[in-house]
Amino acid sequence: MDLNELFSSIETTMLARFKESGFINHSGDKGENREEFLIDFLKQHLPKRYGITKGEVITKEGSRSHAIDIIIYDAVNCPVLYAGKTSILPMEGVYGIIEVKSSLSKAEFDDAAGKITSFKKLAPRDLGVIAAGEYATVHRASRPFGIVFGFQLSGNSLDSLKNNWTAHSHVVHDVNFFCNLVCVLGKGLLRYESINLTKGEKNLLLDTDEFVNLILTAHKRQANSEEQDEVLLRIIKEGAEDRTFGRFFTYLLIMLTRMKLNVPDLGRYIDPELPISVVRE
Repeated sequence: MDLNELFSSIETTMLARFKESGFINHSGDKGENREEFLIDFLKQHLPKRYGITKGEVITKEGSRSHAIDIIIYDAVNCPVLYAGKTSILPMEGVYGIIEVKSSLSKAEFDDAAGKITSFKKLAPRDLGVIAAGEYATVHRASRPFGIVFGFQLSGNSLDSLKNNWTAHSHVVHDVNFFCNLVCVLGKGLLRYESINLTKGEKNLLLDTDEFVNLILTAHKRQANSEEQDEVLLRIIKEGAEDRTFGRFFTYLLIMLTRMKLNVPDLGRYIDPELPISVVRE
């Protein structure tokens, strides 16, 4: 079977389950059921090193996130500090989050994008220490991602949603805290792209680190009066329709495989005066 056809079939099934859930009267139950559709798929199809749950993340300083629809975390090295109907995880062990909306209106997009920005502001930039044999190296963890996922649009279009995302990015200003991807089943996706006008090249701009490094490099060269390529950043609309979910899953995998996290240092959660733990490989 063609892979695009396979994902199209999965998307059709997911949308059918979404419509069935509309018969549930309680709005909270509806939302939870729709999140579970995506959670179930990711648990079954992502490599087992990626854990999938809903809940909150905390930092060693004691800050806590909002209630997150879907958290993707390091299932090998990240402890689950509380495992109930919702989970609590240390921030260092989290790759990123997905905010799920039944109907993605402007207001719902703004809510999801705002939550992603708040979540990303919790991400530490601490160095981790890794020892291999007689040598030790330091590693700064990848910055987390944030995705907005909608089952349908509400009173808008992908074009208007693109304008909403552009406006939100202008308000946030700092690329550290931007959304990484917006997906609406049966309609398409929105993502950033970089175009090097000097070299005539264009590239996917999915992960946060690549985005941040691009901006920091440009600022550094400008400050040093160095010659630099002319680069354009823009949001791309992909009207993928029934092939939207396959692209979403592919882009998610691309982001995950590019990332490397530090092992959460729970000792410093208990006592910040404790020395940094050294991870031995």
